[in-house]
Amino acid sequence: MIRRYKAYFFVILLIIAALAIFDSINSSNVAEDVRKEKDKLASKVTRLEKENENRSNLFVEVREEKEDLEENLSQMEEEVESLRSAFEYQEFTAAIDTIESYKASQSFQEATKFMAFKAGQGYFTTDKAGNCPCGFGFNGKGFEWIPNAVLDLKEFRIEKDKVYLTYNTVEDIKNNYQFVMTKAIGRYDSVKKWRIEDIKLVTKEK
Repeated sequence: MIRRYKAYFFVILLIIAALAIFDSINSSNVAEDVRKEKDKLASKVTRLEKENENRSNLFVEVREEKEDLEENLSQMEEEVESLRSAFEYQEFTAAIDTIESYKASQSFQEATKFMAFKAGQGYFTTDKAGNCPCGFGFNGKGFEWIPNAVLDLKEFRIEKDKVYLTYNTVEDIKNNYQFVMTKAIGRYDSVKKWRIEDIKLVTKEK
């Protein structure tokens, strides 16, 4: 009977030992799996950190390039504005030069050279010989030409492709003259330059 109990007890010990061994093996396997998973996670974290660092560097580079482009664009805009201003000034002075030449005209024939050759414009004289009184026609409105009538520039403005120049006139004339300047060919030549498109009468300030 005692032998039988010893045998049972020995079998139980073997089972317990086997279970302990199996449990130890399982624990080792689980620990190895955990270690491998930990290594994988650590590797993934390292890779993500590297990617984040690369993205940060790329963001800095893009931002610096954007700032450089904005600075270059600003410089280009300033250069374009400078060129545009210089061009406008040259065009403006060219329009004034036309009027200065018109002012110096001592004959009606000479004055007609500064008129734009456009539809609705013409000129008139008292006889076929071209004697004055004489003048210009602007879209059905007559303007009498009077030599030495125009004095100094009073005011001006620029609108799109036209320049408006208002000049004082001699005391005998009731109105000042506003010359509407445009780039066009002339009656006697086909060179496109600043010429008089219209002359408007502007009431003198008292």
